[in-house]
Amino acid sequence: MQLDFVKGHCGFDAVTLLPAGQIPPAHELEAALRILAPPMGGGLEVGFLGPGERADEIRLRMVDSTARTWIPMCGGMSQVIGKALVETFLRERFQVDVSCAQQNIRLCTPAGVVPIVVDIDSRRVVRVTSLMDSFAGFLYDNGVESVTVEGCRLLRLGDYCVFGLDELERAHPGLDFTRRDAGPSLEVVNRMLARFAERYSPAGGVAGMMYDAHPEGPGDYRVYPRFYSPDLAAARLPYEFQCGTGAVAVGIALTMQGLLPPQAHGAVVFEWGSQRSTPDPYGIRTSYLEYETNAGRLVRVSFSHSVVEILAEGRLTLPDYECVSG
Repeated sequence: MQLDFVKGHCGFDAVTLLPAGQIPPAHELEAALRILAPPMGGGLEVGFLGPGERADEIRLRMVDSTARTWIPMCGGMSQVIGKALVETFLRERFQVDVSCAQQNIRLCTPAGVVPIVVDIDSRRVVRVTSLMDSFAGFLYDNGVESVTVEGCRLLRLGDYCVFGLDELERAHPGLDFTRRDAGPSLEVVNRMLARFAERYSPAGGVAGMMYDAHPEGPGDYRVYPRFYSPDLAAARLPYEFQCGTGAVAVGIALTMQGLLPPQAHGAVVFEWGSQRSTPDPYGIRTSYLEYETNAGRLVRVSFSHSVVEILAEGRLTLPDYECVSG
């Protein structure tokens, strides 16, 4: 079977986008898992894009390589979609007018409607802004609590595990947790996320988000995504990758700890990883978050990433073997 596709990435968060309708709905999950796995290597997520109820809406369904099933939202994918709708064949498929300086598109996801604002110059995308208010509400609705795992205080937001690097350094002095290569520090993190998964995410996948307040460039905080699955697939990525939904989770954690004003409108810049520990060919990549807090709760939040690229478009041949959905 051959399928029309676009592949792009948002700071090494590589995703494959497929127009819906090419595969019977009952077989979409199986097809997505084949695309994610070798030999295809489709990235971290696959997204199916279909028409919404309104002209400015796109229905989005996503499969993740860590959970190996459907997920409610992927922030990095929303950034790639904004770029792909202007710069690839998806422009004609969804009738996007690239002569305008700005396009507003509503992504209808299981976590709610996520509007994206696409700034355009000479038929090229300058910036994509993802409005994540509904996803922030989704996280709050799915449970927010302080927990302790392996002696470290963490914040659980649904399946997200968010914590400061100082917690790990207190429990394990002398280890450099800014590194993502194999070694004692990553083993500690994976062991802690595995315990978290046993308690709160028995399906297996956990999105771990670490942060500290020691930027190396223009940021306010550094953020370190540490996605966990039993096969440790995400840990094998050579560079730090960006995570839009994880950025929202960190924003909620900062708000709950009083590190963002309890009643304010402002902006915060996240650096992804440590350029010192994990040199990045793009340099220091950042996410710009605008937020509004009310009574210590994050009520409005949007973000844009500094690196969003289209890698390929065309037709792919679906590998002819069976996958286990997990």
